Amino acid sequence: MNAAHGGLDILLVDDNEDDLLMARKVFSRLPFPHRLETASCAAEALDYLRRSGKHEGRKGGQPHLLLLDINMPGMDGFGLLRLLKADPELRKIPVIMLTTSASHDDVRKSYECGAASFITKPETFEGFSGLMRKFAGYWLSVSALPQQGE
Repeated sequence: MNAAHGGLDILLVDDNEDDLLMARKVFSRLPFPHRLETASCAAEALDYLRRSGKHEGRKGGQPHLLLLDINMPGMDGFGLLRLLKADPELRKIPVIMLTTSASHDDVRKSYECGAASFITKPETFEGFSGLMRKFAGYWLSVSALPQQGE
């Protein structure tokens, strides 16, 4: 966990503005300390993680978790996942595929590319909110995460 605020630092990568707005709203109501950053495409996520482009000089460590959509214009989520897992500095960040897909092929491909988990997004605000409470409970109390700077 991040010692500065005792919570999760999360980067959400999704090109759908409605999904980003819903995620921000849901996360703002969750009863655990966290910081949610967002990127609307793979290139922006890479800039964030590599502290380049508009994120040059970004303070703070890397996120504890990355939530990644599959279907995005340009580089899709699988392409970004492959790049992250090939990078010695970024490969330790757990990547959770968070997508509307329920395709068995997408699940298989996600794990083959190095995803830590695969979650199909619920269609409703209430469903998404409940899922994120369970998600947070798992990552905060069950799973161990690498410390920043390791």
